[in-house]
Amino acid sequence: MNQIFRENLKYILAVLFVWAITFPLILRNKDFILAKLTLSYNALFGYPNPRIAHQLIAKGDSIIEGRKEGSSDFFGSISEFFQTSENTKGSVLPLDLNLMEKSCLYYRSKEHVEDHFLNLTWREKAMEWGSPLFLKMAPQGELILGPNPKDYWNSHIEPVLQALDYYKRALRFAGPELVAAKKIESVAWATCRPSEILSAYKTHMLETETFVLNKLTEEKKVPSGLSEEQKRSVILSTIKQGFYTEVSANDYLESLLRQILLTGMKTFSPKEMDEIYERILYFVGSNEREYLKFKYRRAELFYQLGADEKHYFKKAANEFKEAANIKLAMNDEETNLALLLIHEFECKIMESKSYFELNEYKKTLTILDGLKPKLRNVDERSIGGAKSEILKLYHKTMRSVLRKLGRFEEADEIPFTE
Repeated sequence: MNQIFRENLKYILAVLFVWAITFPLILRNKDFILAKLTLSYNALFGYPNPRIAHQLIAKGDSIIEGRKEGSSDFFGSISEFFQTSENTKGSVLPLDLNLMEKSCLYYRSKEHVEDHFLNLTWREKAMEWGSPLFLKMAPQGELILGPNPKDYWNSHIEPVLQALDYYKRALRFAGPELVAAKKIESVAWATCRPSEILSAYKTHMLETETFVLNKLTEEKKVPSGLSEEQKRSVILSTIKQGFYTEVSANDYLESLLRQILLTGMKTFSPKEMDEIYERILYFVGSNEREYLKFKYRRAELFYQLGADEKHYFKKAANEFKEAANIKLAMNDEETNLALLLIHEFECKIMESKSYFELNEYKKTLTILDGLKPKLRNVDERSIGGAKSEILKLYHKTMRSVLRKLGRFEEADEIPFTE
């Protein structure tokens, strides 16, 4: 055995070396890789196949609905359950996904708390852990006590995970349909698995794009020699214009937004985040207010990346400058001018901060000086009071750049409090 090991040592070390290099990349992009593998798996069984997807979703739904209705054993013991001050261990209350999600969040927020401090009081059970599903099953006139969160969650987790598995299998065949991803979202929070939501919507996004690309390729509408970015533009244009009835532009956009709003994109790599923002900006181009908002958020991403790679500060400055162009939204009848002016002011400050990080201090000061006539936009009662945090950021940035330029007396004249 030792001889075999010695003879193959160099191959073993080579494998370990390659794994050490690739493992961080695989871990960082695991959701993207899994989504791609799912697309490849679909091709073996026919893709998309809405019939199979709907059958699998129906199986998952039947599990969830069955748990909501309870069982005959439960109906026989419900009276005893509500007549006791503590939950009967053998009793299984009806499934309420919102209550499961609440239980999950409750214990996650107290993961460093000793177990004996987690016992709920009688009042907490009565006031905070009830569910509309329990009302019809309580004896008339009896006070309803909610369950112990951990016991309640444990009593339902296995069947809910089984339903989640059916929904994930349905996602493999759903293609551009959004229903499977939304079903996954409906149960993922309850099972303490928010990462499943990100994976589901990302998979829906990729499958929609793959479906459209395959259709365009079959119809020979994709010119040869296009780069990946150019292909994506063709795909996005096709989705947005609604060329195929199987594809909903609204569903696709919802899938993009969900990836940001529900997960905070904490598990995304910077490149993936930027690609999502790029897609969203393409779709919201006709809605100028949304366009400015997402331009600002993309600029924030670049600004954060600048801490590791300086050239991102230049990208951030350009994005903040474009996000400050509030003229795009001036023609919107629902536009709140005061809020737009505040948005513009924030964008210009962040643009100046980006140049500050690039050591372009004169450029920074020029932008800040240009904001002096606009200070009233964030310091008037007409907008609901002064925006103190924005003013503090403005004055802090101004002091910093003046000191870098050797103008210490002017910097010291700027107040530290508003």
